[in-house]
Amino acid sequence: MQKVLMFGDVNVDIMMGGLESLPVPDRETICETYELTVGSSAAICACNYASLGGDVSILGLTGQDENGDFMLREMQSYGINVEHVRRTSEVGTGVTVNLTHGSNRTQITYPGTIAEFDGSSVDRSVVNEFDHLHFAGPYLQTKFRPHITRLLDLASEAGLSTSLDPQWDVTEGWEFMDEWLPRLTYLFLNRDEALSMSKTALPEAAIRWLGAKTACPLVKLGSQGVMIRVGTNVKIVPSYSVEVVDTTGAGDAFDAGFLLSVLDQGLEFEEAVRFANATAARS
Repeated sequence: MQKVLMFGDVNVDIMMGGLESLPVPDRETICETYELTVGSSAAICACNYASLGGDVSILGLTGQDENGDFMLREMQSYGINVEHVRRTSEVGTGVTVNLTHGSNRTQITYPGTIAEFDGSSVDRSVVNEFDHLHFAGPYLQTKFRPHITRLLDLASEAGLSTSLDPQWDVTEGWEFMDEWLPRLTYLFLNRDEALSMSKTALPEAAIRWLGAKTACPLVKLGSQGVMIRVGTNVKIVPSYSVEVVDTTGAGDAFDAGFLLSVLDQGLEFEEAVRFANATAARS
C-alpha cells in the first residue's frame, strides 16, 4: 500500500443551507439547515482517500481552539494520520461559511491558520517517509506557496509521484504555476481554473495548452465528466448520473478516488478516471 502525504489547509466548514433569500445588507436571513463539518480541500481529499482504504497522512496547521480540536478528532475518526499537523495559539483555525440559496453558493472565509501555515520545516526526512505528495489549495496559503517548488524537487529526487489541485486563484495570476507544472505527475483543475490558467475560451484548447506544460492534466467539467488527454487526442470520460444534493467537496473526492486507483489499485488511466467519477458521485 502506497503512503500518501497531503499538504494544505485544515479548516472547518459551516454549512448553512436553504436560505430564504440571498444575504441583503442590514437584514437577517433565515436558513433551513446548519452543520459544522470538515472543511478544506486537503482535509476533505484525505477523508475520502482514507474512507476508500488508503494510507494517508496530512500536514498542515490548526489552532489551539475548539475548531482545531474538532478537525483533529474528525480526521482521526476517518483513519488519517495527523502526526504532521502542528498547532498554534497565534491565530484561530480557519473557517469557511457556506451560504446556499437554491443552486447558488456563497463562501466567506476567515483565513486564520490557512494563511499562517508555511511548511518551511518540512525536509527530506519527512518527504522520504512517503510514496506520493499531494498539494491542495495553495492560493489561500500565502506563506506556504513559495515552498512548494522545493518540496516538488525533493519528491522528484526521492522518486515520489506528485499531484496538485490548486483551487481558484482570485488574482488569476497563478503565481509559481510555471515552476510547478513541469514538476507534477498529475494536475487536477476545474473548467474555470483551466480556462483562466491557459487564457483560452474552451476546455479542449485549455487541456492542449496544459498538456504541453505538464505530464497529466485532468479537467473536471461537473456533470459533463472529466476531460483528459490520451496521446495526442482529447476525450471526455462521462460522469455518473445521480441526484445532486450538494456538490461541496466532489472535486476533492474525485482527486482521492483517482489517486487511490492509480497508486494502490494499479488501474489503467481511463479506468482510474471512471473510478474517480464514481467516487465524486458518491460524495
